[in-house]
Amino acid sequence: MLGCKEFYDKTAPRWAEKGYTDEAEPVCMDEFCALLPAGGRVLDLCCGTGYESFRLRRRGFQPVGLDLSGESLAIAREKNPEIVFYQGNMLESYPQVGRVDGIICIAGLVHVETPDLPAAFRRMSEVLKPGGYLLASVRYGVGKMEDRSIAEIDGQTYDRNFIAHTEEELTAAMGGDLTLIREMPSDLKIWAYYLFQKLEEVPV
Repeated sequence: MLGCKEFYDKTAPRWAEKGYTDEAEPVCMDEFCALLPAGGRVLDLCCGTGYESFRLRRRGFQPVGLDLSGESLAIAREKNPEIVFYQGNMLESYPQVGRVDGIICIAGLVHVETPDLPAAFRRMSEVLKPGGYLLASVRYGVGKMEDRSIAEIDGQTYDRNFIAHTEEELTAAMGGDLTLIREMPSDLKIWAYYLFQKLEEVPV
């Protein structure tokens, strides 16, 4: 059985076709972007084919993308030659990204097992500037969603390991230098968007 990377390599054109439509933009992006400094650097984590990076640049920000899927990144680079995209695992350090004023992680955490959430938050915090903001979306629920995980495509079986998370799981994993500000508006009832901020000073 093939895994998450292979699934997105295989389906990258499909996600690009869906993601670059205007109606695919999260409804809370205006509110999130208003918190960031004008022209700031924003990491599009788990950027896929680069549609949120495209929108961030259109808003005047300096986006940088990171994703595991090489085929997705090939499309992202073709559509956005002026944006830098890196291939990498969100659970491993990515210092090549540099320091950023904000991070968006749209649906990226759905592929992270609950025990690995602290590592994901730790890596994000490593590049996020003090006072910077993180917008992360998760699927409401608990544990692996088998119906969303397993897919048959062209005779091959893929398991993209689709994990639902609760707010409690996120806050338990976010570490001492991040704080949950609030849940943001969502036009999809099955998806939750959460706004975090990195503290200026870590409490002793």
